[in-house]
Amino acid sequence: MRNKLSAYILTGIILLVFSGCGDSIVSDGDDTQYTIYGMLFHNPNTDKSFCYGVFKNEGQPIPSLQADLVMTDSDSVRLLTIGGGAHLTSANSLELEPDSSYLLRADDDRGDFFLVKSLYIPDTFRVTVNQPPSRIYQTGTVVITWNPPTDTVDYFVTVEPPGENVTPYAIFPTGNTATFGPEVFTRSDGERVTGIYKFYVVAYHQTFYADAVIEDDDHIFFPYPDTGFVDNIDELEKSGRFGSAIISYYDSVEVVAEP
Repeated sequence: MRNKLSAYILTGIILLVFSGCGDSIVSDGDDTQYTIYGMLFHNPNTDKSFCYGVFKNEGQPIPSLQADLVMTDSDSVRLLTIGGGAHLTSANSLELEPDSSYLLRADDDRGDFFLVKSLYIPDTFRVTVNQPPSRIYQTGTVVITWNPPTDTVDYFVTVEPPGENVTPYAIFPTGNTATFGPEVFTRSDGERVTGIYKFYVVAYHQTFYADAVIEDDDHIFFPYPDTGFVDNIDELEKSGRFGSAIISYYDSVEVVAEP
């Protein structure tokens, strides 16, 4: 997949240079006209993927904008307009391969806006619960580990609770191990919530983005840190953040009542 896209990506870079919108032309911070935010995401647990983007011109949707995710040099998937400048691939329209590169291309029919952004989905990897070995938690701590698929991505750890009453939990780890205390399994009032907790690690390339539009069971179903992600689009008249990520295969523990 990565080799198949190489020629197309080179073509995209050439187009960027000649259109005056290439990565080599950096904004001075005062002339931003267009803002772009979005995410390419793959979940190997369900084999589902999506590409989402919000494109605006001075805070307003860009008229007649079309956005496509280029899969190969001869195949692409259109992001559908869903309102408010947001575009999203339809359900089951993407078949992403891990450890592969893709290309986002967006423009309008007036020729005022043009964007090409390369995106990378890391390889699959797995979380393992090391403590407790029984995967039944009553007291103490839960410890998870994982083997990173590559050293070119960053990570955050996230916990999917058994219900909506649990305080959301997501952190940036300092290594390939994370430890969780009893506070992770409680409501805001400190009451323990029993049930199955799933532990994931999200590996993201360059940056990560989500908003209320895609915070649902089919897209971003897990908590994520509120801060700590950088903008990675800084071109002439353009700024914003467009990342790509894969979530790990999860492991879980059953939290039972306190002794």
